Amino acid sequence: MEEKQVFYYKFGYVNFWGFLNLLLLVMLAHCLIRWPCLIFWWQTQVLLGLFILSSAAWIYKHLCKQVMAVITPESIKIDHCNPLKWKDIRFAEERIVHCMGMRRKVIVLVPVDNLDYKYNFLQKHNGEFTPFSIPLYGIISKEDEDKIRTIVAKKVPLKIL
Repeated sequence: MEEKQVFYYKFGYVNFWGFLNLLLLVMLAHCLIRWPCLIFWWQTQVLLGLFILSSAAWIYKHLCKQVMAVITPESIKIDHCNPLKWKDIRFAEERIVHCMGMRRKVIVLVPVDNLDYKYNFLQKHNGEFTPFSIPLYGIISKEDEDKIRTIVAKKVPLKIL
């Protein structure tokens, strides 16, 4: 009997967001060491608050596991969406979509017609990504990518590029 499998996003620690946080920290530290009275300016307090919130979000993203997919024998749950039953999927296919100016490979799960499913906001308004897209690019490990492709191919017909 198959069991539940959970796949997680894998983010690199050195990225543009981390660089911007570091740059903001250096800028704030330099200003406050050179002119300590700037801590009372509202502009400095806003930048300090921005740094704290941005750093907290970066730490949450990188230190807490972010679930990409939960696959059970009966269904697949992508991100924070409702589970989609395997019997409600007509077929799956690999597609190339454009995201932030880059070409990305995804597996698109095509549901049966007239599916009664409660879509969330992101599923309704997600551009080229369909409501049921599984990312196959640099935010998951290569091993997870291969496992997901194998599981999907076992459950529904998969059209590969």
